[in-house]
Amino acid sequence: MSKSGSNTRGIFDTTDMDELSRVVDAVCSELGIEATDAKQRERVARRMLASWEAGRRTPLVLVQAGLDGALCQKTA
Repeated sequence: MSKSGSNTRGIFDTTDMDELSRVVDAVCSELGIEATDAKQRERVARRMLASWEAGRRTPLVLVQAGLDGALCQKTA
């Protein structure tokens, strides 16, 4: 994963969004979350975005954050 040129919280450049989108798609696919299930996909994406904003941007960490987001939904 590349590091964003932006240091401002909540601002993502095109490269950031492309990378995050690919990871969200991969995690959701692995978990069997359909592309039309906006609620579950958003939960996964929120966890990944929080990780990204905190500077934890390696693929493994982002995947784990997404899995944690899905797990939180199942235990709630």
